Amino acid sequence: MGSFIIVIVYFAITLGIGFYMVKKQSSTAEFFVAKRGLNWYLVIPLLFAELIAGAGTVGNASDAFRYGLSSAWVNWGMCVGVFLVLLFCAKFYRIAGSKFGVMSVPAAYGERFDQKTRIVLMVILVLVYGMLFAMQPAASAAVLTPMLGIDRIVVAWVMAIFFIVLTITGGMKGLAWMNVLHSIVMYVGLGVVCFVCIKAVGGFGNIAAVLHSTDATTNFLRVDQPSLNAALASAFGTAVSFFAAATLVSVIFGSINMHHINKGCITAAILVIIFAFFPAFIGITGKVAVMTGLLPADTAGGGILYTMANYNGVVFGGLASMGVLAAILSTAPGLLLVVTTMLSRDFFRLIKKEASDKEELNFARICMVVVGILATFLGLKATSILGQMMGAFQVRAIAGFALVLGILWGRVTSAAAFWSMLIGGIIAAVWHFSGGWFGLAPLWPSLLVGMPILIILTLVAKNPIDPKWTRYREALAEAEADGSL
Repeated sequence: MGSFIIVIVYFAITLGIGFYMVKKQSSTAEFFVAKRGLNWYLVIPLLFAELIAGAGTVGNASDAFRYGLSSAWVNWGMCVGVFLVLLFCAKFYRIAGSKFGVMSVPAAYGERFDQKTRIVLMVILVLVYGMLFAMQPAASAAVLTPMLGIDRIVVAWVMAIFFIVLTITGGMKGLAWMNVLHSIVMYVGLGVVCFVCIKAVGGFGNIAAVLHSTDATTNFLRVDQPSLNAALASAFGTAVSFFAAATLVSVIFGSINMHHINKGCITAAILVIIFAFFPAFIGITGKVAVMTGLLPADTAGGGILYTMANYNGVVFGGLASMGVLAAILSTAPGLLLVVTTMLSRDFFRLIKKEASDKEELNFARICMVVVGILATFLGLKATSILGQMMGAFQVRAIAGFALVLGILWGRVTSAAAFWSMLIGGIIAAVWHFSGGWFGLAPLWPSLLVGMPILIILTLVAKNPIDPKWTRYREALAEAEADGSL
């Protein structure tokens, strides 16, 4: 009963923030990108929507139980991606938003390339973020079902509806304020649980001694497992995919200026690098507990985060559950918002150019309901939480390469970007959903085909410099001169 009351109060506070913020959303700019009014301290919790997914937190611990610290690369790769975006793409996105009125990643690609490229990227990103959102209702059900004693499927659908309501009412700025609460809860909850789990198995010294006592677990504290190929694909693919990361780009669109963008993004990335150790070490301590007889030999890795937390007492089990739930609540509405932003800005606006703000907001809210229901249905059938996330990131990686080359190399043409993204994205998606071949992650065949297409089509083009690149560089020079960045 106590757990039920805590969950209800927590949900009520979150929902209250959403309903308070709905009164402040009179335009699409306010709803989708906070009308460029985000301070750096609101950037930090918003980025948790992209950098720490509740589903990935549970998956991080589960994979750490199987092969060790390398599981944290799903989060560390995102942080590397944040730094790369700040280095190569942030000014481009800022110019696209401030000078060209862009509010979505595909629309920004349209400004550098063309409408065909914009549409193919929209399809890729809707698929990617739909996959990521689809994991969240099932992950939240895994947390709440043991706490509340309610059927898992029922809980998942109730949470899906809750996510939809939060997204409809909150908008970007509302989600940022919700995430302030969620970030504190997840950091404190999983940080405390990680500490007590390490202590319960004898500290870091005993963890290292036990893991090195058998050849089977010698590599648990290395970061290149289960294979160098898998670790590199996870880290590199995730990092590069962030060049087209919708939540991060939305933060760039919505922030006051580049100072707030840089300060907020760097701080968030550093906090996430630290946070990724929490679920990873909880999973590792679970392995040590099994090896030393503290837990039964048949302990399942899938729920090791909760198993280890509950081993230390029901209070810590509750902290773990609330921490993961906070991670999910900070993630799911943000994912749904970026999907519907793209459908609104890059589909609805293209077919109905004269639509009013009210019509577009109504379309976005209808999309939130439809996408939320469909994704939840598909997510309940998925088998691998972390695998789906990593595959989703790698599907969009080729789009990131196309943009960076398009920013740095003025000769890159729209046709080159379009065909490389289309063919590379299809290969990555097919490779992922088919289970792959030859032990290769989807990233590698996607780049092996997509990058040569991009370079060859660029080199055979007639124009030495693409006109849209010139337009971007002129807008950048103007913004740097007048201080509007």
